[in-house]
Amino acid sequence: WGGRAFMSPVFWVSLLAPAFFLRALWVASDVFVGLDRGDAFGPAMVRGLKDIGGNLLLGAFATIVIEPSLIFLIGNGFSEMRGVTFNLNVENLTLAMIGLVLLLLARQGKNLQSKLDEFV
Repeated sequence: WGGRAFMSPVFWVSLLAPAFFLRALWVASDVFVGLDRGDAFGPAMVRGLKDIGGNLLLGAFATIVIEPSLIFLIGNGFSEMRGVTFNLNVENLTLAMIGLVLLLLARQGKNLQSKLDEFV
């Protein structure tokens, strides 16, 4: 073994999606800290939901499309792109759907907050 796995481009490509998911968890922890402090559903919460949703969507896209494509291209020496498969499974599609729902929820929250600000 000798640490050669770290030198493989496939290893580094496979870290792309987990980096997005880790960022989503990091932002979620900040959102939970804000909720624990008693912050209302305001601009910070909307920004956090947007960031979490975007990172989940990007991570799912990386897992479904980018990683299989790059691993296939690395495997054949970047000579052709025919024959690549997408990693469509329930887990990846669920993460993408949750990311999309969070983005839409953040948009609705922003619209609702602006309507409430008009009343005040």
